[in-house]
Amino acid sequence: MPMNKQIALLGTGAIGASVARALYLNHVPFTILVRDQRRKDNLLTRGISYRLKDVTHIELGNKTSAYQVLTIKEGKKYDYIFLGMKTPHLKVAASTAKKHLAKGGRIILLQNGLPEKAIRLFHEHEIISGIVGYNTQLMSDGSYFQSNPGHLILACQSELPEDLQRALEPHLPVVLSHNAVGFRWNKLAINSVINGLGAVTGLALGPLFARREGRRAAIMLIKEAAAVMRALGIEEGIVPGAISVYKLASLPAIVQHLIIYVLGRKYKKIRTSMLQDIEKGLKTEVDEIHGAIVAAAEQAGVRVPLTRAIVERMHLLETRRTRPDAAALAGLIAAAR
Repeated sequence: MPMNKQIALLGTGAIGASVARALYLNHVPFTILVRDQRRKDNLLTRGISYRLKDVTHIELGNKTSAYQVLTIKEGKKYDYIFLGMKTPHLKVAASTAKKHLAKGGRIILLQNGLPEKAIRLFHEHEIISGIVGYNTQLMSDGSYFQSNPGHLILACQSELPEDLQRALEPHLPVVLSHNAVGFRWNKLAINSVINGLGAVTGLALGPLFARREGRRAAIMLIKEAAAVMRALGIEEGIVPGAISVYKLASLPAIVQHLIIYVLGRKYKKIRTSMLQDIEKGLKTEVDEIHGAIVAAAEQAGVRVPLTRAIVERMHLLETRRTRPDAAALAGLIAAAR
């Protein structure tokens, strides 16, 4: 499809690969920017393999191809730059993006948490918040697997990027919105349940939410996040396929348990990204997800004892002073009462 703007992807992990897939299937040219020649050679040789029902193999060519891989030094100016790295690496990446952003260009933040607070180099009209409503994982063979269909919310205070929506759909459904904060908090609250509990226990979502204690902890975390959102006066935006945090927090306990149990059954084999980071000995995004809720709670004067306990436990896991253990849930719940 026609697209008269230059698009670059900086940070082609799981989510960046999903964007590349949609652009590729729509024949929209894009450039992947990488830090070194080794990564460039790897992408040019192997391409990107992405599976959502069927496998899409993205063939990446040389400088004359519509789908380029360039080192940062080789990069040019771009109208849209997708930033797909994890939040801890965002500040450095933002500095790179600033140098490559064309006049009137915009960056798209694909991170978890509240990444807009992590960057100061851009004006508000240059930022598009990308809230991801699906799960994508890196597999052991180097390919990417998207476990559920879902939407990408593109939210900003300025002009909505309708041209990006056309460039991505139908292969990546897009919701355009001016309510970036509302959608961010809906995703943040849900992430605080799934990611943290998965990492602390070492369990995939099925076994985690089959346990009553797992569901109790999830309900407590949702209620804490909802209390912070209410205190801050956030108008919630509901990511398609997700549930309202406000609604879930107010339902009868038996219904809450049922919803979370069904969620676990639906995504029973999913091992969260935070758990995978712990298993690889990497720093997690707990400070950007749970820590963001704790910081907002302090600002709003709201108690979030279990969210805070998850942060503390995750720091122990990151420094290998403890290991993931499902038995730890009971102690965390008891301490948070």
